Amino acid sequence: MDLQRLDPRDDAAVDASIALDDAVRAVDEPWNPSWPRRSYVAHLTHGWDGEPGEKWLLWEADRVIGHLSLHLSYRENLHRAGVGIVVHPDERRKGHGTRLLDEALERVRKAGRRLVGTGTLADSGHAEFARTMGFKKVLVEVHRRQDLQAVDHERVAELREKAREAARDYTLLRVTEAIPDDLLDAVAELTGAINDAPTGDMEVDDDVFDGARIRAFEAGRAAEGVHMYRLIARLGTDGPLAGHTIVGVHPDLPEWGGQYDTAVARAHRGHRLGMLLKAEMMAWLAEAEPQVRWVDTWNAESNSHMIGVNEALGYRIAARYDSWERDV
Repeated sequence: MDLQRLDPRDDAAVDASIALDDAVRAVDEPWNPSWPRRSYVAHLTHGWDGEPGEKWLLWEADRVIGHLSLHLSYRENLHRAGVGIVVHPDERRKGHGTRLLDEALERVRKAGRRLVGTGTLADSGHAEFARTMGFKKVLVEVHRRQDLQAVDHERVAELREKAREAARDYTLLRVTEAIPDDLLDAVAELTGAINDAPTGDMEVDDDVFDGARIRAFEAGRAAEGVHMYRLIARLGTDGPLAGHTIVGVHPDLPEWGGQYDTAVARAHRGHRLGMLLKAEMMAWLAEAEPQVRWVDTWNAESNSHMIGVNEALGYRIAARYDSWERDV
């Protein structure tokens, strides 16, 4: 195979990789927008929060017909690797996917990892490929989308007021872009509440968060050009941080918002903070980014509490995705 690592400084190779992904998206996920080029390059350079993975392009003559993504974390999950395989729709069922997977497994073994994780669109040819290649389904995630033009805003206002009453001992803090230094450690601790979200049968460690990781996440979004909106709930006006939600809006996709995280610390659950945070975020976006129409979020299918909040706020299912694992 003519497999070459993608250098984010190589404009022609980046463009070829984006063209491949757009061709795949048009066939497999036509409901999703194309990823902005600036975001594409930023993820190659920064990753999600400071640990960029590798992307290897499969060339045939002067055309990219597939790529292999490999991610190794060095903070936690030292036993596993994340792998992604993409093949152009016109080049499928020719053995390219199998060869790319074989290459991936060999690289994972050499890295000293024993487990591979990957994801596919549920009930698809990709899912069947994963099963055939010895992967076991370990989690189902659901992608939901909120249409802010179709939401029952009177109903949302009622839910927001009820949540405000239940959370009357809490105040809300709006933060754009970077967290102030005096809140950084507390936000890092709060972010760890996401570890309570269901992970199904995945063999996965809890994520470890500190101030450096939060700053790396912020640097990645800044490199994308994303405008970040973080709403934080705290007990009283100067008490411990209790919960937060984050939405990002990319200027090249002005009608789209991405839900990054919503979490409530265990000690503060039962006060409808999840509903309050998400409903108040809707109000904030209406002020700050009134052109946003769509907001996307993902939850484990078993996360009934957050799904209940999302569906009450008008989120509807766009797609289901399967997470898979196998030993190497």
